[in-house]
Amino acid sequence: MTRSNIGKTLYIATALPANNDAASFEALTWVQVKGVQTLPSLGITHGGIDVSDLGTGFTRGIKGAASGKDSTFTFHKIDGDAGQASAKERAEEAAGLGAIKIVAGSGTDSGHGPAPVAGDPVEYAQGYFHSFEKNEGSDTTHEGASVSFKQNAISVEATQPA
Repeated sequence: MTRSNIGKTLYIATALPANNDAASFEALTWVQVKGVQTLPSLGITHGGIDVSDLGTGFTRGIKGAASGKDSTFTFHKIDGDAGQASAKERAEEAAGLGAIKIVAGSGTDSGHGPAPVAGDPVEYAQGYFHSFEKNEGSDTTHEGASVSFKQNAISVEATQPA
């Protein structure tokens, strides 16, 4: 089944999980970032290593070390939103460590997306936040900002606990 991303919500935590598993992520304190327009793209990429062989005269590639994606999420300004303030603080802090949680919620819509309920699909990632940038000011833009997130471990897919 193909789904759009409409209805997904973004939460951030200002700490790292004890382990890279669903239970450790859920032990964190989460705050929703309201007004999200684009979600970060999670995943890992691998470097390539070229291995030459004089005997065959051929260079073959092998998979190298993994690295988490570095992507950006954007949001329109909502005055007083704790999630937006937390994302900005994380991005401007020296280490910027934290975690994100993306939820495809099916609960009651609070005006900022459906609430997560037990069994809803969840994706977690840990890493660091950086590069808070306000949107350009013009007659075709709105107030808002973007924050980048660099993933430092493999994503964890789970379901919202009860």
